[in-house]
Amino acid sequence: MTDITAEPSRAAAPEPGAMSREWHWHPELPVRHAPYWHWPPRPLKLAKWLWTNYLQVSDRSMFLAFAFVVAFWLQPVTAEQATFQPGWIGWVLLRNYLSLIVVAGGLHYWFYGIDGQGKRLKYDPRPMSKRKNALYKFNSQLADNMFYNLASAVPIVSAYEVVFRWLYANGTLPTLGFAEHPVWFVLVFPLLALWQSLHFYVIHRLIHWPPLYRHVHSVHHRNVNPGPWSGNSMHPVESAAYFSALLLLAVLPAHPVHFLFLTYWLLLGAASSHSGYEGIWVKDKSRFLIGAFFHQLHHRYYECNYGNSEMPWDKWFGTFHDGSEEATRETRDRKRRMHGQ
Repeated sequence: MTDITAEPSRAAAPEPGAMSREWHWHPELPVRHAPYWHWPPRPLKLAKWLWTNYLQVSDRSMFLAFAFVVAFWLQPVTAEQATFQPGWIGWVLLRNYLSLIVVAGGLHYWFYGIDGQGKRLKYDPRPMSKRKNALYKFNSQLADNMFYNLASAVPIVSAYEVVFRWLYANGTLPTLGFAEHPVWFVLVFPLLALWQSLHFYVIHRLIHWPPLYRHVHSVHHRNVNPGPWSGNSMHPVESAAYFSALLLLAVLPAHPVHFLFLTYWLLLGAASSHSGYEGIWVKDKSRFLIGAFFHQLHHRYYECNYGNSEMPWDKWFGTFHDGSEEATRETRDRKRRMHGQ
């Protein structure tokens, strides 16, 4: 990835054919996938990638830490949760609301409220829409995004969590701890990230089927230039499908902390990955990596990059946009074929 300790107007020395003029800033092009899939294997590069994404300060490592805090301190699974009671269910809902407000609201306030770093590390040179626009509920992109986050996404993901807590508390789902299965306990975290990539690709391809796109996914794609609140701005049908990635934990032996990690990766990670920025810039240095240029390309060009950079599903199925002008032409041709445009 391009060094982001300095802030050029765009990534330095892009490769020939890169569409750097389309963006204010972008990572090194062409876009690459996570190094799980390099052949021949490059274990040192993979170890560095895992260190950066899981053990250094990034959105992923923060969600991992938050999952441990909740699972072992704030609200562990207890016998009380073996029955559905308003008390503990209310705490689940309140915690998810507060965590999303802190993450999405905090990022929006920093990037777009007080303009905390201007356009440093910002992908799209345009600001988010502030004008009244009938495309959005309440004629506002921000209000539209917040509505779907708070009225749909949080209640739906909280319902998943409530059911899983009930299953764990009743012993229906076994709880595998670190002491008994240390290797498996650790491996489940990256495995869940790989699973989420597969699940997201499949669901995302499905809802790009024109009838579902028009009636469901178009709500999310109103956000051509997304911001933090855009990540969970989805039709309720899409939210239910998106968070159904959690259902893997009904058959995969794991611990509630794994469930919470995937929950926060889905809920809070959507806010950070849609922020429109590669990282948070403080005192002349990028302090916190949050970027998802891979998905930013999807919001710009629609019919590409249905998955994420964790796994090369798009590359394998011919829907990969690597940031080049050639990929843009191919994507636009595919869009015309799909939508008759």
